[in-house]
Amino acid sequence: MEAPIVYISTWRIRDGKFDEYARFYAELVRIVEKHESRVAAFLAYADANLTEITNVHVYPDGATLDAHMVVLAEQLQLLPGDLTAVTQRLEPVRVIVLGSPTGAAAEMDQGMRDSGVPFTIRERYLGGFTR
Repeated sequence: MEAPIVYISTWRIRDGKFDEYARFYAELVRIVEKHESRVAAFLAYADANLTEITNVHVYPDGATLDAHMVVLAEQLQLLPGDLTAVTQRLEPVRVIVLGSPTGAAAEMDQGMRDSGVPFTIRERYLGGFTR
């Protein structure tokens, strides 16, 4: 069985951009829910001051994450090398990746690491399950 891949990312919301980001994320959730039935979890939480958000995205396997990257490119024109639609509203604080992404997701991760975003990676899967 292939290991799940989990992203836990925290982002600082740019001044005055919370409502705009909330609308963007609602559309993103709508698209993921419509086109990606295998995504196990796609969640976002904001702090009390609405200045930071944390996303938790769970993919049961690499193929599901690869399909997610295709949907992002096709539906939202979000490409691994161009996260402008996100960074106009948010500034990355840190990313934790559990698992071993490949393809476009790995390319996006590398670009963020290269730009100085703090990244923690835990590749060794010990077991468990997703539903």
